[in-house]
Amino acid sequence: MAAGPAIAAAPTARVNIVLTSHRFTPSPIHLSGGVPVRLTIANQSGETHDFYAPEFFHWSKIQRGKVPGGQLRLRSGERAIVTLTPRRGSYKLKCTRFGHAFLGMSTMIIVH
Repeated sequence: MAAGPAIAAAPTARVNIVLTSHRFTPSPIHLSGGVPVRLTIANQSGETHDFYAPEFFHWSKIQRGKVPGGQLRLRSGERAIVTLTPRRGSYKLKCTRFGHAFLGMSTMIIVH
């Protein structure tokens, strides 16, 4: 019995998300539904920030990384990497630190 040619896995898209003082970049975040993506989320500010998107993480199929309760808490200089396959839809994203969303640290994740 001969083995057929190996089928290469689809390449994973890469998206870098930067947290600064009261801003997510890019904003909004655009992704493709059903397409695996590696999110690198980096806090480049001098304070702790959250990446809180519980519905987005709930409906995504996470392959690598942990997102307990749909939230990542990143101290100054920290980064997290999460590989997932998102489901189409629009999802709210915010920082849950006191006053940060009010100061502009909220946006949408739009999965086309």
